[in-house]
Amino acid sequence: MARTVRTVRKSKEEVHYPRHVKELCQIMEEAKEQGQLRAVMEEEFKKPVSMTGIWECRSYFHMEDENGYEGDTVLLSIRALLATMEGKLKEARCYADMLCEAPAPDEEELTREKFFRLILEMVLPDTTDKRFFQIVCFLERIHTKPIQSLILSACRPSILDGFRDFTPYGKYLVSYKDEITKSVQTLYGNSGKGVYEVALAEWNYQNNKCFDALVLVTGTIPLLESEQDVQCLFVAMALQFRILLVNGQTKMAEPYIKKIRERIQRGGRDELESSLDALECRAALYGGNMERIEAWLEYQAPDENKELYMMDMYAYLIKIRCYLLNGKHMMAIVLAKRLINLIEPVNRYMDLCECYMLSAMACYKAKDNKRLCEELQKALDLAKQYGYYRLLADEGACMVEMLKIYHKEAGADSFTENVLDLAGSVASHFPDYLKSPGEHYGALTEREAEVLRLMARGMSNDMIAEELDKKVGTVKFHTANIFKKLKVQNRQQAVERGYEIGFIGLEKGGTDEKKK
Repeated sequence: MARTVRTVRKSKEEVHYPRHVKELCQIMEEAKEQGQLRAVMEEEFKKPVSMTGIWECRSYFHMEDENGYEGDTVLLSIRALLATMEGKLKEARCYADMLCEAPAPDEEELTREKFFRLILEMVLPDTTDKRFFQIVCFLERIHTKPIQSLILSACRPSILDGFRDFTPYGKYLVSYKDEITKSVQTLYGNSGKGVYEVALAEWNYQNNKCFDALVLVTGTIPLLESEQDVQCLFVAMALQFRILLVNGQTKMAEPYIKKIRERIQRGGRDELESSLDALECRAALYGGNMERIEAWLEYQAPDENKELYMMDMYAYLIKIRCYLLNGKHMMAIVLAKRLINLIEPVNRYMDLCECYMLSAMACYKAKDNKRLCEELQKALDLAKQYGYYRLLADEGACMVEMLKIYHKEAGADSFTENVLDLAGSVASHFPDYLKSPGEHYGALTEREAEVLRLMARGMSNDMIAEELDKKVGTVKFHTANIFKKLKVQNRQQAVERGYEIGFIGLEKGGTDEKKK
């Protein structure tokens, strides 16, 4: 929850807050074994703690009777945040109600419980924007800062689309600069310096003002370095990295990621590591670094078969892209739909747009053009309304092909034409981005696929001709086409390539031969 790192002295031992996640979990485990869990929780969670720390300690909270938290403002707030991270918004509201009734944002007497309730409402994603801004104005009026409460990026490389989605207000950033800057200073104090500039840079980037965005964010990074604002610095450096990356600067990916990681570790914000790992994987997707992609999938990617962790939203979106790269279209669309069900009720427009876009990409790769157009239409509606040009265009060649199909079905307009042009520019830098192994080769006709499957069963051309009731010359013709499309020289290579890229399905009769 806290945005700053504080150091205290305890028994001649230097303790840094927020604690490292592993250290916090160890403390909780020892407390449980000693029968002191509740007391230690009350002590530890009154201090600055990261969202990741709360999440990793969730099992200890679930051990405690929730009714026993009544009257404990800190632990009730933690339970509400934990429920939010689990996507259980009704449960989060119940914990908030246990604090006290929702106070009016202009109440004169602000008790401890009412203060915590107001601050909690600012963080809960289903709080209306109107209510959020009312609370901000109230805090400005009483000159009070919501210490240890808010997170800018929510472990995402974004401010506009962080814990709350502020992208609908991006168009007001220039005209309301003074008011926004004042609000940011009220909420974050000195650590909020640079927030406005980074948010404006993000907005410029989405609207394809890439040079303006790059100049602005590059000039802001030294200020953030001097303020030691690690979370905002992470967002700024990640944005700078993305701008350079989609313009073809893949060689700087590894040293730049290393540089960001050093800043995170130096600032003690290990909760940002997950999104940085995902950002590194996205760079690998553009650069075609399969070794790095496979390592991320095996060791670092979140497992959607367990509880969905809302703070890992960015990593889930990268994982969908990995599924698309590996030809796992069904897994991609299932995960996208699960995320949509979580974020749709809380109006996370940019995340929602991205999920619809990725769902459309899965339909495209599965050659379901009807559903492709339906899903892409939903993404386009949001993108047009809020100006997400780069969100769509950065998908490169895949977006180009999808828009060509969409234009044939629904027609073109200035927005889609602009996105098409931008996506074409990205595609020129990364022609193989998100191409599954099979997409590097020519598509086989139904008859050629059947011949290939019979090859896999060890059948000669004569045997295949007899099986299909065709002439041997016809089979040889299909065989030559298969070799050409799969870029191989002989039957054995053709069969191996067929298994490698999924052109030979195990259900089609290739199972026994492959197992042998």
